[in-house]
This record gives sequence, C-alpha cells and structure tokens, in this order.
Amino acid sequence: MNNYYKHFYKKIALKFVIWSSIYTVIMLLLFFLFKEILSGKTYFGYELMYPFYHWANNNKVLLIFLVLSMGYAFIGFALFNKTIKYMDEIVSSIDQIYRKDDTLISLSGDLKDVTEKMNSIKFNLRENEKIARDSEKRKNDLIIYLAHDLKTPLTSILGYLSILKDEHDLNDNFRKKYLQIVYDKSERLEDLINEFFEITRYNLKDINLEKSKIDFGIMMEQIIYEFKPLLSHKNLTINSDIQSNVIINIDTGKMERVIDNVIRNSINYSYENTDINISMNKIDDFIKIKVTNNGPTIPKAKLDNIFEEFYRLDYARSTKSGGAGLGLAIAKSIVKAHGGSINAKSQNEYIEINIKIPV
Repeated sequence: MNNYYKHFYKKIALKFVIWSSIYTVIMLLLFFLFKEILSGKTYFGYELMYPFYHWANNNKVLLIFLVLSMGYAFIGFALFNKTIKYMDEIVSSIDQIYRKDDTLISLSGDLKDVTEKMNSIKFNLRENEKIARDSEKRKNDLIIYLAHDLKTPLTSILGYLSILKDEHDLNDNFRKKYLQIVYDKSERLEDLINEFFEITRYNLKDINLEKSKIDFGIMMEQIIYEFKPLLSHKNLTINSDIQSNVIINIDTGKMERVIDNVIRNSINYSYENTDINISMNKIDDFIKIKVTNNGPTIPKAKLDNIFEEFYRLDYARSTKSGGAGLGLAIAKSIVKAHGGSINAKSQNEYIEINIKIPV
C-alpha cells in the first residue's frame, strides 16, 4: 500500500510544480506588461501611480519574490487542503473494506490507484474468509466423520474380546481368527486416532526449510523401495524410471514427506492388480517428478481441491485407507516453499500427479 501512497504524493508534487510554473509564467508576463504600460505613460492617473512605479522599478527582485512566494504559498495550501480531503476520504472508506457486500469502494480521481488497491484488498479479504470458512467446515465434517467411524472398530474389538474372554472352549482356529480381527481393527483404530493428532497439530503456514545437498535419485529409490511391503495387499507393482546423479539443495526430510504422501495416495486409490509408474528427471533447471496410477477418475471440478486442507473425495469416505485429507495439502505446501509447483490430471480412470522443483 505504501507504493500507492508514494505514487499519490508524486502526483500531488507534480501538480504543485505544474501549477507553480504556470503561475510563474503568468506573473512574469503581467509584470512585464505592467512595466511596459507604466514606462509608456499612456494611462490615466500615471502621476498618482508614479511613486509605486518608482518603488517597484527599484525593488523588482523583492516584488517578484513577494508575488511569487504568495502565489506558491496559496498553491501549496490549496494542494495541502486537497490532500487532507483525500486522506479523510481514504480513512472513511476503510470501513467499507470490511463490509460483507459487493459494493465497490469509490474515491476521487487522483486516488484511482488507491481505489483499485482497496477494492482488491476488500475482495481478497472476502475470498480468504470464504476459504477459511470452507476449510473449517471440511475440518469439522471430517472430525465428525472420524469420531463416528471410531465406533465401528471399537465395537468390533470389544465384541470379539468379549467372545475370547467368555468362550473358554473356543478352538484354536476361531481364537486365531478372532485375534487377527481384533488386531486389524486395532490398527484401523490407531490410524483414526493418528489422524486426529494430525488435524490438531499441523499448520501448513509454518514451513521452515533446512536445506542440504543430496543425491535426489538415491533418495527417490530408497523411498520407493520402502513401499514394496504395502503393494501386496492390492497386488500392485511399482515401475520406476529415476535419473541418477541428480544433486539438488532441498530440505531432505520435508521433501521425503512429499514423495511419501504422493506415492501413498496413489497406492490408496489404485485399482487392484495395476501398476504405479514413477519417473524423475532433470530437465533444464528443474527436477520433474511424475507419479501415475489407475484408479477412479477424479472429476475436473474437484481436481484442484485435492490439494486443499481436509479435502477428501467422496469415495474416500468409504475406504479404510482414506486419511485426514492433509497428505496432498502438506505436499503442496512443502513444494511451494521450495519454489516449485504440483498439479494433478485425471481422465479415463488414469491419475497423474506432476511435481516440479527448481534445482
């Protein structure tokens, strides 16, 4: 906003220079004309004006200085009053920024730039409020969903534990089966509880980077290798094409989380018996990472929203792998902190996530 005020003050200063220049030219012309008339003795009452003419002729510099000074003072005072009026206008219009309506703020012509800036602030503020409300609503809806979903595994755990406690003659096969069910439900319960902690502790605005140089190719290969045990549940296969000897300066821990979240998301929402393809290449001054999988097509209207906090696709609510809706939002926040970008494409049951990081 300071730049807009500086621009405004420059306009006022320019007006002062222009008006003062015009006034100076006019006064000098009048003084010259007055001098010519007096010197020609061609007007009535010359004798009466002679003392003034004589004084003026002997004090030309002082007279010109007085006349111009008075004129400059008047022009400066007029512009000062106009500036005060503009400031009052700006102060009185500040309240309009916080009004929840679509009325545009209108200021005087010289404040055109300030007007545009204030209108921009007003509508950005309203847009941010809407985003915050939507985010809070998604968060509250998610908490309600998670709280309700906690009951399901907990009820199963208590039910099967009750059977194991009361049925003393239960055979080993059923005992093992029930214990496995209890174990699976306990893991799901732990995941849900961890999601609660994730929601309450994570703030996407607090991203502080601690960069160090690393071979990004080796890091990618290690992360991909660690995911192999998770593939058997859906009989998935990961195909990787990773360029070697790519040294970049990044926050290793946070970038590991980006890759982890993106691959985990692809595993969670892949069809069974399909492939996940991961590539990483250095192109010009950027590292480009592409992760693709076969899964339910994401509607175009919802594609941009998958990187927002607490956003979950509708079909994610019926899966056991659906998280708190923070994974991709965290990934986007970290990538942006590195000066990069992340986006998604989806059509014909094919999902592609692209990450670009400056070297």
